[in-house]
Amino acid sequence: MSSQALEQKFEAVTPAKLLKWLAWIMTFASIAVAFVFYKYFSEFNGPISTTNADWGTFGDFIGGTLNPILSFLGLIALLLTIVLQSKELESTRKELERAASAQEKSEKLLKEQTATQIKQQFEGTFFSLLEQHNKSLEKLSAPNSRWTEMHSDLEVTRMAVFAEAVLDLKSAKKILESKNELCGHYFRVLYQILKFIATNCPSGEIGQEFNSKDIENATLGDKEKMYSNIVRSFLGYNITQLLAINCFCQNENNSYWKYRLLIERYEFLEHMPNEINGRIHALLAETNNNYKSKAFGRSDFNLPPEKA
Repeated sequence: MSSQALEQKFEAVTPAKLLKWLAWIMTFASIAVAFVFYKYFSEFNGPISTTNADWGTFGDFIGGTLNPILSFLGLIALLLTIVLQSKELESTRKELERAASAQEKSEKLLKEQTATQIKQQFEGTFFSLLEQHNKSLEKLSAPNSRWTEMHSDLEVTRMAVFAEAVLDLKSAKKILESKNELCGHYFRVLYQILKFIATNCPSGEIGQEFNSKDIENATLGDKEKMYSNIVRSFLGYNITQLLAINCFCQNENNSYWKYRLLIERYEFLEHMPNEINGRIHALLAETNNNYKSKAFGRSDFNLPPEKA
């Protein structure tokens, strides 16, 4: 019999078959014992001896005849029991492997579902904030009857900030702050949406602590960049130039410092030209010296005046 056929025989072993085979072994053993005793007494059928030598001979005969037979049958029974136990252990091992695999798949699916829920929650809030941002920007940019010639609040603010008499960013910032009732709400909404992206974007590294070092040094993930780019895409040249003035500050003690870091992190000045009405404006050119270069991304607008 080949090893493959033998293996198939062992695979067919079940508890019910094992009990059946053990019963046959016990029956055969009983028959063997009865047969040996029968043969002995049929040949030596005299009275029971009281001599030690006769009993020794009897023991040698019985032991010499039955021990090999019973040992062989016991070995077979033991092997069958071991085969069944091994089969059950193998089945248990496979079942544990299946359970472990199912648990692993379940955990993976749970993680994916959790990640999806987190993303959905983030995007729900993000697009709600984006809608508020766009409404605020639309209101700021729309002409209204408060001004002569139907100017918008944005235009009035720009005319004040970029007036010829304003010579430096510090002065421009003070004028912009004096116009807080016109555009302050918009800049606050923009700050909150950028902060939300930084602290809640899936796989982001800044976290809820929102400290300056993390804003400046944490790796900018693709998703974080994608959402910030969506916001940036709604900003035109005019509002971006005012944003550069709004976030001007010189040290981390300033309340606008984190706002400035977010502008640099998300390259919000990348598409901001230094020109107003076709001429390079000194205030906008000065922003090159007050923001890190990464605030301007890959823009070629912000070259020094002599190279423009």
